Amino acid sequence: MTVSLNGNILKTDMRKSFQFFCCLIAFLFIAGCLSTKTHPAAGKNLPDDPLEGYSGPKSKIAVSDFELKTSGLNTEIGQALKEYFINILSNTRRFVMVSPSETDLIVSVGIIEFVPENSGGKSGLAGGGSAASSYMGGLLGTSLNKATMQLNLRIVDRATSNVISSRDIQSQAVENPGTKIKTPHDKFFKAALSEYAGTPMGKVIYECLLEAARYTVLNVPQTYYKD
Repeated sequence: MTVSLNGNILKTDMRKSFQFFCCLIAFLFIAGCLSTKTHPAAGKNLPDDPLEGYSGPKSKIAVSDFELKTSGLNTEIGQALKEYFINILSNTRRFVMVSPSETDLIVSVGIIEFVPENSGGKSGLAGGGSAASSYMGGLLGTSLNKATMQLNLRIVDRATSNVISSRDIQSQAVENPGTKIKTPHDKFFKAALSEYAGTPMGKVIYECLLEAARYTVLNVPQTYYKD
């Protein structure tokens, strides 16, 4: 009788430990989801940020119209994103923005993914489709708003059509709905981009274009800079 009782106590303790472990995993999963991630990370404007503090020779570049390679976009949004990107490049003071016929380099950008809102799971206990939610029965929580964007960027020599450098840039943000998100360059979230102001998608757009500008700065060869 004593052995059987001890066995039941041991099973109960193991079950409680497993439930605690599942809840802990769910908490860590949700904590991770509530952060914004960029691949590669856009980061903050540090003192040695290539987007700031430049004075010297400049390179002539042109930005072609954004290629819309995914659904959910129109030419108006594509043009607004292009203008936003050009503004970031201009603010680096490294480039002279010219027409394609006058330029040395063309920056070509294709939008591969543009998802303003997608189900990101639940922010409550055991939400987000984790193993814990399956075990615990998927306790209700606040729905999460997940936004993603992916660009393909190419730097092309206009005279030879050679691709000097290229890279895919992706950004993702997950936030609770109703939470206002502040980003710099708010003036660009008007007209075609107004619906994304203060949203996870607005943050994704800002970080994705900022990283695209940073990549452009770091990958334009010095030989294209002229006094």
